[in-house]
Parts: sequence; C-alpha cells; structure tokens
Amino acid sequence: MHNIMVLNSKGGCGKTTIATSLACFFASNGYRTALMDFDPQQSSNRWLKIRSPEQPRIKVIDGVRSMAGVTRSWQLYSGNETEIVVMDTPAGVTGGKLVDLFHKADSILVPVMPSIIDLQAMEVFLGELGRLFKQGRHSKHIGVIVNRVRMRGKSYQAIEELMGKAGLPLVSVLRDSQNYSLAMESGLGISELTSGSSVKDKKHWVPILEWLFQNMPVKQQKLDLVQPSSGRWPSAVA
Repeated sequence: MHNIMVLNSKGGCGKTTIATSLACFFASNGYRTALMDFDPQQSSNRWLKIRSPEQPRIKVIDGVRSMAGVTRSWQLYSGNETEIVVMDTPAGVTGGKLVDLFHKADSILVPVMPSIIDLQAMEVFLGELGRLFKQGRHSKHIGVIVNRVRMRGKSYQAIEELMGKAGLPLVSVLRDSQNYSLAMESGLGISELTSGSSVKDKKHWVPILEWLFQNMPVKQQKLDLVQPSSGRWPSAVA
C-alpha cells in the first residue's frame, strides 16, 4: 500500500481538487483506492457523496470525526486489500498535527498558488518540513505542484527559486481551468472528463503520475499506466 498525502498549511491552494483527481485516476485504472479526509470541512467526503455509483469505486475514510467504540487506528485502517490511499488535509496544520500527518505519508504533494501571499506561507511551511527531515525522517518523497497558473510571472519564478534552494522537485504546473470545477460538481476527477477542452489539463498530470510511480512499490506492477498507449487517463493525452 502507498499513502499519498496532499499537504500544505495554506488554505485555498487546491488540496481537495488534487486529492480527488488522484483518487479517480488510480480507481479508474484498477487500483483499490481509498480517499482519507482529515479536513474538518469534509470537502472530499461531500464530493464522494455526489459521485455516481457507476463510477469506479473509491473507499471513503473519515479522518476527523471519532466513531463510538472504535479506536483511532482502526478507524483509519483502510483494509489489507487497499493499494492506494490518497489523503486530503486541512489548512493551518502546524506543530504536532503536522508531525502526525507527516508520519502517515509515503509521498507528499504540496500544492502552492503563484502569489506572493502563498509564497510567503510556503517558506514558513517548508521550514517546518525541513525540521522534520533533520529529525531523521528521510523516507518521505516530497514534490511541489504550482496550481491555478494563468501566466508564469514573478511569483512563479520566485517559487521556482525557492524549490531550488529547498532541494525539492517542482513536479508539474496546473493551469487555472474551469474543468476542475466541472469535475468537482459532478463527482468526477479530471481524468474522467470526456470533453475536448480537458485534454490539455490531463497532459499536465502525466509528470505528477510519473513522479508518484517512481516512488511507489507497485510501480513495476502497473507502470504501463503512465504510458500514452494504455490507461484511461494517459490515453486521453496521447
């Protein structure tokens, strides 16, 4: 099993959209997938409730509300059959909460908006992550996604420079597209849209998937899914 966490202490950077898009890709390509929602707003859980039962199944795990008579570890248990767990996280995560979430992840994707406010928040957040790495937790893979980009201006260049200093890969850039809103409103992921206008958006996800597969223990089993000739998502961007 591989745990993919979408994490940033800054709100409004698209964590839920990215988490649901990832869950849809893996579920659509035959992975037994769970979506774990740690956000008190429960946006991922609400999205799953409007998802059609005809779509590939995604198991829901509530990471916030306690269940009577059930331990915390059992509540968060995804099952032996689960191959991929995608974790959606809340804003404002610092200190002990950040450490707890950090422990749960194998791969961490950090979405950031190309604005000076998000850049400043990102610097503080990366400082906290850096302290966790200094404590000896080097087994995590962390990558950054610049989200909702309209044009690559000074803020985008500053994010690139910050990633270089931090030694973190800038995995991909996602454009500011209405297709993400359409997908969320329909209980779908970007990979499940069939409109021609979504083709460009799907292309931007291929580097993200390739980066994830490089760090996943199941990559040899299903690595062909990131090739243009096979798989529901990649075939749409060929």
